Amino acid sequence: MRKMSIFTLLPFMVAVVLSSCSRQTTDSGVPVCEITAPLDSLFSTIFQDSNDPGGVVIVRLGDSIMYNRSFGLADLEKKTVMTDSTVVNVASASKTYVTAALVKLRDDGHLSLDDKLNKFFPNFTSPVFGEISLRHVLSHTSGLPDLRPLTDDQWEAYIKDHSSPFGYGPDYRLYGREEELTRFFETLDSVKSAPGSAYEYQNAPYLLLPAVIENVTGCNFESWMQENIFEPAELSETEFYDPANPHPRMAHAYTPAKGQAAKGRYRSRDGRWDEYDYGEAEFFLTRADHGICATPRDFIKWIRALYGGGLLSDKSLREVNTPVVATDNDSIQYGLGLYVQDIASKPLKVFHSHSNGGFSVFEAVFPRQDIYYLIFTNRNDWNRLATSEKVDSILKSHHWLLPKQPERE
Repeated sequence: MRKMSIFTLLPFMVAVVLSSCSRQTTDSGVPVCEITAPLDSLFSTIFQDSNDPGGVVIVRLGDSIMYNRSFGLADLEKKTVMTDSTVVNVASASKTYVTAALVKLRDDGHLSLDDKLNKFFPNFTSPVFGEISLRHVLSHTSGLPDLRPLTDDQWEAYIKDHSSPFGYGPDYRLYGREEELTRFFETLDSVKSAPGSAYEYQNAPYLLLPAVIENVTGCNFESWMQENIFEPAELSETEFYDPANPHPRMAHAYTPAKGQAAKGRYRSRDGRWDEYDYGEAEFFLTRADHGICATPRDFIKWIRALYGGGLLSDKSLREVNTPVVATDNDSIQYGLGLYVQDIASKPLKVFHSHSNGGFSVFEAVFPRQDIYYLIFTNRNDWNRLATSEKVDSILKSHHWLLPKQPERE
């Protein structure tokens, strides 16, 4: 009997799922289908009060949005409701855009992922920069430390050795850009591990990548990203955060209140939530690692464009999704700019899980099943990985996640 590939089965699978949905639709036109009730049940345990910080959950199968629900508030003070048109910080998922940019530039012949950092940063004097490649940065195997000051004491120590236009650490964290935040690399004389030998998630090395893009393109980083990444993906609600000009639909983010309210920080009227974002978070918002803000509906478009073949070739996508190094979780590895879970119990899964201030996100792709989902929230009090596993179980129980199939050549 001739075997059918997942790509042959997919149209049939979509038809089966759609046929199992009732004719009733939600206010946003989303079909009320078989997974609505279990997903509603799951997320009602996180978003119990409509007056609390909220979130958006979207599940997409192929070209069809199968689930799109918003919960809670985007702004507790103004009582603004969270929707899929609310702008949120996508946190470390920003790395997917920059990774795609580097791979695209490689595919177009502008650079090699095995180029060493000293090619782009001759002012970095340590010999180790002749050993660390762009690939090491993308896979978090560079061995480079993050020595940026985060506390007041660290800031005081930093400015003794580095002249800075910023008088206060909070201003440095909010307004500083890559030139300022990577200067410690100029005098770095050692690494935490040999390049390529071990995984350690570090954001600071990613901050070098905008300068690499500017070096090989001769263009401003944000302008190049707009013209070559955002516009081809038809992203109209995605941007790099500008502290001087935040988006009018930008959400605030929150953390559960503890102790006495800090001076100058907003605490909710019921005393349960403290604002924890643009000025209050310990670290916010450099462009390459955490700096992209987007609406949930635009992020789903981004993932669709990335995995739909419009930006990168199938070969390059396989490279991005191929595990490079083990992490501290036995079932999870790291590829290029994202986590990879390739286990027997379910299909290949690539994802991001991160919290930046009070913004907490999880986005996952099953590329061989053409299934995507995101959980974007403006609160950091939920377990991202455990919640994702529960979503996977719901999808699997309804036969959305088919048995592991060989990847298309």
